[in-house]
Amino acid sequence: MSDPNLTIQRQILELETTLEPLRKADVPALYLPWSQRALNPFPLASSGGVWGDCPQPWNNVPLVFNVIADVLTTNNGTNFWTIELLTLTAAGASSVVASVTTAALTANIPARLSDTSVTAPASTDVGYFIKLTATLSPGSIFVFPALAVLRTGN
Repeated sequence: MSDPNLTIQRQILELETTLEPLRKADVPALYLPWSQRALNPFPLASSGGVWGDCPQPWNNVPLVFNVIADVLTTNNGTNFWTIELLTLTAAGASSVVASVTTAALTANIPARLSDTSVTAPASTDVGYFIKLTATLSPGSIFVFPALAVLRTGN
């Protein structure tokens, strides 16, 4: 016969494990501020350049990366922008956290792009930045980003 106290302790542990993600989900998302390196609209000549930076002041889990994008003049399935959210390590390396493209957008009509499959950066990373890369020759682009994060540490 098994010990009833041990069974109850296991059930409590299982319940705590199940409820922990819900506890974290009750915390509201925070939106981090951006410091622009390039003013809007971002020109084709700056393709591959950094649009703006954001500090990572504490450990966090990115929830969603949203961008309002408005491509002027040319934008289609072959001439479009790729907007990447990258993270910067203390050693100066970077890795892609999220990515969206303007390929499906109509030129001169602002639209919201979202990437909810955001990869969490290392807790030692020091910041986020946004890189824009043109495929062929799209028009200049207006970019208004928002990064929602869940604070997980100090």
